[in-house]
Amino acid sequence: MSESIRTPSVWSLPLHALRLAGRCVLPLVMWYSAGQLVRFGLMVGGTELGHGSMKDLRYALTMLVFIIMVMAGLVVSVGMFASLRGALWEMRARRADGDQDEGFVSTLSRVIIPFVALYLAWGWQLDDVRDYLSMDILRQSDDKGALGAFYDLATGEQPDTARILIGLNFTATLVIMAVAFLARYFFTLWYERDQARTAALAVAFCELSFFYYGAQVVASRGEVVGGWLGSRVAASWVGDLFDGLQVHIPGLAALGELLDTVKPYAWDALVLPAAWLTVAILMYGAYAEDARGVIRGTRLEGVATQAGTMLTARTHSLTRRTLLRFFGRWADWVPLMNTVRLAIRGGAPLFGYFALCFVGLRVGADYASRGIVYLLGSDHPMLYLNVLLVPVDFVVDLVVTVLTICLLAATFDIAAGAERRRRAVAGVSGRSAERAPTPALQHTS
Repeated sequence: MSESIRTPSVWSLPLHALRLAGRCVLPLVMWYSAGQLVRFGLMVGGTELGHGSMKDLRYALTMLVFIIMVMAGLVVSVGMFASLRGALWEMRARRADGDQDEGFVSTLSRVIIPFVALYLAWGWQLDDVRDYLSMDILRQSDDKGALGAFYDLATGEQPDTARILIGLNFTATLVIMAVAFLARYFFTLWYERDQARTAALAVAFCELSFFYYGAQVVASRGEVVGGWLGSRVAASWVGDLFDGLQVHIPGLAALGELLDTVKPYAWDALVLPAAWLTVAILMYGAYAEDARGVIRGTRLEGVATQAGTMLTARTHSLTRRTLLRFFGRWADWVPLMNTVRLAIRGGAPLFGYFALCFVGLRVGADYASRGIVYLLGSDHPMLYLNVLLVPVDFVVDLVVTVLTICLLAATFDIAAGAERRRRAVAGVSGRSAERAPTPALQHTS
């Protein structure tokens, strides 16, 4: 039975993560290396494609290559999590209960849509955009020099360096964004009807296309949009309201400054680990697919039932279906709620220990990189350092990524084990209560 399956303790989290890394190091390294190779090839190809004649066509295709690169990165992340399945105690317990292992393609089609939603919601796309533009700047600087990449001394014109993601004209971008929006709608209908794997990947791709081409629309009309919003009466009223509150409420301005100072640290130390833990828990299928399964048994279930009844009574069915299919389901955000719930049931020490290890890995990686550069010395030609730092950065990123994935999987394993033990104890207590004789029967006998 699954109750006999061993589950690690909270304080063994780092050792459990290292155990996972040791047992699955080969597939993890292969997934990461393949992903970096594909990413590098797409970045080089995209930046090469973005310069030349027929600018609008090139910019549209460059954005397409960039979206493919993002999708490939998400697939690699899913693959790295999937490679750890066989080493998790929770998965062994599920097998003992008779559950079948989920295939990689099935897992990918199940998690890719909410994974894309989390990817866009938490701003992880900024790192991809930064790397893509940095590659363009590097290649243009190699071809034209550091100054020539941004300013043509002969003609006085500014080259299109680092503009490959925002250079497409407004009309073409708007049309592509509208096509992506409509395609997302029809692929969502297909996915809801047949649960097809191809439809899930198509929905995720259209979601990314709609977001990135929409970002181009905002970038190309940023001043117009900003000026229009700033001139609205509501925006002016909100600004005046906050200014008045800061004047009349003592300490409000100081509190705002304190929050602005603490916010980056809280984000990196608590929010970012929780977001990645959400991905891990979503990957290993710890959640129900709908929001009702998440809140079942809590006080929110009654509130949700009343709200659903009111919505059904006061809106037309066609309106409800249209809104859900066009603007997405709020159940896509359910994994984050489940992360909080599972972390709470796993105990505050588990999440705190996990966050500490998560941040420690990144801090340790920074110190490791600086230490390696210090050992190499600075009395070398710049070309020598550029060549030598490429494998150094690759190895450091590889170690950090592998250990982070293993840490996330280990945290899920411990939390799921704690939840399994809690349910087992509750089941045993329930059966004991049913079998125990009542005081009346004892007295009668």
